[in-house]
Amino acid sequence: MNGPLEPVGISRRALLAGATLAIVTATLPAARAATPADYVRNLAKQVMNLARSGQSNTALKRRFLTLLTRSANMNAIARFALGKYLRKMPKSMQAEYYRLVLDYIAGLFVYYRKDLAGKDVRIRKTIRRGKWITVSTELIYPDGRTSPVKWRVYAGGSRYRVGDVNIQGIWLSLRMRDKFVSILNRNKGDFGALLDYLRKNAV
Repeated sequence: MNGPLEPVGISRRALLAGATLAIVTATLPAARAATPADYVRNLAKQVMNLARSGQSNTALKRRFLTLLTRSANMNAIARFALGKYLRKMPKSMQAEYYRLVLDYIAGLFVYYRKDLAGKDVRIRKTIRRGKWITVSTELIYPDGRTSPVKWRVYAGGSRYRVGDVNIQGIWLSLRMRDKFVSILNRNKGDFGALLDYLRKNAV
């Protein structure tokens, strides 16, 4: 599997793990929480528990696909990833593109689940800017290692939702868009090349 996100100065595995955390937490059922920090702590633990569940790749991917389909606006995520090419995709390709993005993200979660298998999460600080609330955390792994992760959340009615995740200084929704747009740029806007990439990189 070729790495879909390969920026300089950040490991491919760490970046993909963070990207997957962003999407997984956006799709889990939103639990009632007194504060954004409580919300982030709850969702992070659910992600880590799922990553440590020991399910087969097929079963885990199926479970994740169910979560995505039920709880996330995957079409909105897929549209954002197209960047400047959003309005240029042929209508005949849209349904397959949305399906492949769903499968691609689910495949990333399965492939990098070991990177998500922390045992605990530590809240460091919370900053509010406009409607966005950034919760800085550290994932704690069984061997004592830690990994800093920032979660951007917003209030949706009486609940919170995750909008993005930052790992090692990278906002990961932007990095996914950079990857997809780069593929389209290299192929002169050929959406067939992007669909081929998604097919080849889904586990």
